[in-house]
Amino acid sequence: MQNASVLVMTRAALALLLPLLFLAPAAHAAPAKTPKVLVIGLDGARHDKLLSADTPNVHALLNRGYGARSALYGSGMAQTSSGPGWSTILTGVWPDKHKVKDNSFSGNALASYPSWLERANRANPALSTYAAVDWKPISDKILRGGQDRKYVLDGDTAGYPGSDEKITADAEQHLRTNAADASFVYLGQIDIAGHSFGADSAQYAAAMRTNDAQIGRLVAAVESRASYASEDWLIMLTTDHGHTAAGGHGGDSPEERMTFVISTGAARPAVAPKLVDVAASALKHLGVAASLDGYAIGSAPADAFDSVTLKPRQDETGVPATVLGWTHQGPAGWTVTTSSSMPQGVAEWQGWSFTTDEFWTRTAPSQSREANVRARGVFAVADPDEWDDKGSPSSSGKFDSTMTSPAYDVTGKSSVRLEYGSHYLQEGTQRGTVSVSFDGGPAQMVKTHNADGLAQQISLNVTVPPGARTAKVSWRLFDAGNNWYWAVDAPRLS
Repeated sequence: MQNASVLVMTRAALALLLPLLFLAPAAHAAPAKTPKVLVIGLDGARHDKLLSADTPNVHALLNRGYGARSALYGSGMAQTSSGPGWSTILTGVWPDKHKVKDNSFSGNALASYPSWLERANRANPALSTYAAVDWKPISDKILRGGQDRKYVLDGDTAGYPGSDEKITADAEQHLRTNAADASFVYLGQIDIAGHSFGADSAQYAAAMRTNDAQIGRLVAAVESRASYASEDWLIMLTTDHGHTAAGGHGGDSPEERMTFVISTGAARPAVAPKLVDVAASALKHLGVAASLDGYAIGSAPADAFDSVTLKPRQDETGVPATVLGWTHQGPAGWTVTTSSSMPQGVAEWQGWSFTTDEFWTRTAPSQSREANVRARGVFAVADPDEWDDKGSPSSSGKFDSTMTSPAYDVTGKSSVRLEYGSHYLQEGTQRGTVSVSFDGGPAQMVKTHNADGLAQQISLNVTVPPGARTAKVSWRLFDAGNNWYWAVDAPRLS
């Protein structure tokens, strides 16, 4: 009887124990990896030449991430030279804010717009920040503070091939052995080869091969770190400007304005990033908040204009036939209406058109169209100046065209915010207006553009009438002859 009692108790204990034995172990989240950033700058590296050259390490970065061509501002905002270019890359704001217009740095506002390294250092002094450069003005003017360690050479005096090699060796050591939370490495010899021999030269391609090998060494140094497996590295590659075929930059040609951003991040944006996105991406990866002109790659707001189908040129002869870049057919729900009294001019600009930087700036270079830097991808343009170039229609009538949005739901709202990018150049009697119509009623004017306003971001509070359910927004350019233009991008009502 005693043994039977023990057996019963054992079975009871097992009944309680067995479910516990088969419980799955508690899941433990993998420890977060430590974010690290390396930005590599290649001075004067033209995007098309870089990709066609023997540059396996650049292509390896592309294969593990993302890359796209971008375009600089032009003479309407700043020269396509190193001072404005590196200031834009390192601060994350455009030249109308940092005020660097050329290599003199005269009148700059860099004290108000510090580099991303300095912002990171201020936000978290524990971060290890580093810069290695051999064009001294970057150190003297842009990176005046905020680096725990800065290695500076004078490539103009010592020569860039030798200086680039020393920069690479110092950066290798730093990246391999230091905490290296945030680093910027600049290499300058491609630009010198461009000036001396031109972008079409064998010497320019050879400089790219040399810098490509040095990029490979920097990446290898990162990957050889003892702590690499527990780190989350964002590596970006960029340039400050392009070069002409014969050599040189500073002007407004597509080749001089040609830049790029390559990133190892997971983002695959539908619209190419811009140079200001380098600083924004670096800071976001490091967890540092900042209000900049740029967006972390892949985080720029969605824009309905980017969904349109573009066509090749019709009347514009200055644009290559292979460049797709205009249409009057807006996204779903958008309409373009031209006045019946508006004479026929250049087909591409017969009223509001949807276009791109590459197409629009080629139609008439060096007239500040290049300064439309806050627009991305496809944007809307009303361009009486170009419209008048076929048959001088302004001699018999005025440009008058209106672009209208779909109906936005404003039910229950007392006010809404209207935002859009605006690039407006004024001349003569030309006027641009923005109006809102509620529930199909009369248009109410909310903004008039009648003075120059380049590369602006407009934000308007609009009162919603009681009981209103929908709102449509209209942009009208009218009373214009052979005057200037208006570009609008990324409109939204929130």
